Amino acid sequence: MGCERTNASLKQPAQEDLWSDKEKVNPLNLDLWTAIEHFESKKVRLQEKTKPIPKIAQSPVKFGIDFYNRVSKAVEENRYLDLEIELFEKYGDTFSISMFGKTIVMTREPENIKAILATQFEQFSFSASRYNSFLPMLGDGIFTHKYGGGDQGQPWRHSRSVLRPQFARQQIQDLAVLESFVQNMFNLIPDKQTIDLQELFFKLTMDTVCCLTVQLKKLNFTMISLEDLDFYWLQKDGAEFQKICKNMHAYLDKFTRRALQLQTSGKPTHYELGGKYVFLEEAAKEFKDPVRLRSELFNILLAGRDTTASLLSICCHQLARHKDEWFRLRKEVIETLGNRKPTYEDIKSMKYLRYVLNETLRLFPVVPSNGREAVITTTLPCGGGPDGEHKVLVSKGTNVLYSVWGLHRSPKSYGPDPTVFRPSRWESIRVGWNYLPFNGGPRICLGQQYALTEASYVLIRLLQTFEDIENRDPTLNFIEDLRLTMACHGGTKVSLTRASSK
Repeated sequence: MGCERTNASLKQPAQEDLWSDKEKVNPLNLDLWTAIEHFESKKVRLQEKTKPIPKIAQSPVKFGIDFYNRVSKAVEENRYLDLEIELFEKYGDTFSISMFGKTIVMTREPENIKAILATQFEQFSFSASRYNSFLPMLGDGIFTHKYGGGDQGQPWRHSRSVLRPQFARQQIQDLAVLESFVQNMFNLIPDKQTIDLQELFFKLTMDTVCCLTVQLKKLNFTMISLEDLDFYWLQKDGAEFQKICKNMHAYLDKFTRRALQLQTSGKPTHYELGGKYVFLEEAAKEFKDPVRLRSELFNILLAGRDTTASLLSICCHQLARHKDEWFRLRKEVIETLGNRKPTYEDIKSMKYLRYVLNETLRLFPVVPSNGREAVITTTLPCGGGPDGEHKVLVSKGTNVLYSVWGLHRSPKSYGPDPTVFRPSRWESIRVGWNYLPFNGGPRICLGQQYALTEASYVLIRLLQTFEDIENRDPTLNFIEDLRLTMACHGGTKVSLTRASSK
């Protein structure tokens, strides 16, 4: 028996409609609530013929605090992702953990991730704890909205519809705006001296995303430093966190006020005058509440900065440690372009460039781990039973964590060397739900082509301008730095040698 490839929606019982929010239930009815949930889980288990999954054994009197401490220690030591791999190798591709009275399912099985993100999309949403953690910083925006069927998903769908034109093909193809920012960055790189490219890439992408979304040539404001981003949102009651949020919000409010004033004045936007789609101007037509508009803007600015900057930083981190790949890629760039600036069509035609970026995103996905919460009692297609081929019961309220890091490093998908940086594997490899650098399903990243195009342009110009790269970091292995996205712990410290002009 193989993994089930589809999983039909399981009808919610009428009783559950009476209990839409546990916090509103009279304490006298909690036993009834528990009984209903137990009944539904048993009903689904029998109907779907689910089988149990491996469970991490823990002391019953510690309520999972021993595992929590293990995870916390791994995070503190910048090796949480290594811990994920250890767990998958020991317990299999889908297993469960009990922590503080809640069951958490963890998976790297492609069919299960496909179910969570696509075929059973409306059965899973963000948890309340995740929403509450991000709310003080990001507010109600496209990356914090819950989603699902009916009215629950309407704010997310609305945000997505307003953002979509920002990443239309005609917007992405215009690369002229990138050149001045790239040259400004290159002017800061000394010849053959140690430089942290990661710091420069984050400044570069902050400038470019501001130009596209706010129509600014430069955002004279460090939105939030890399150090400040380091899990501050988990300490949302701290004075320092509140101060950071207040400063960021006050700064962004200047731009949202201007955009709203433009709307009330009746003056046309850049887009209405035949120019580019400027997200903030167009969003001001849809979101009249200045706080909501600021939240949408902040969501886009952080995502637009971090995704591309992380990709470029880690890519150069690897190229400095695999110089044969640097020279092979540079050969393709010079043979294709010489020293001329690339067009969008040039970028699409350069195969090895695509292989290098694909391999970087495979080994080092920008968002390496993610999760959802089951909004109804349902199942996942695979992982149950001794052979892992049976369905898995997922009760309502269960958190399901899916590891893109583990998925991309699975020997089942990538052969005997899944942890090796080898771009040439993309000459023959075919991927589906085992490759998810930009998520998948209805919530797939709208800006993925923009991120890949910007990263490609910057990398091409870097290879044209500099003929050699040297690692200047005594630590050879990649060390994770997990924030809103993943970056290189300690930065991308290299030296670059300028190409001789001919």
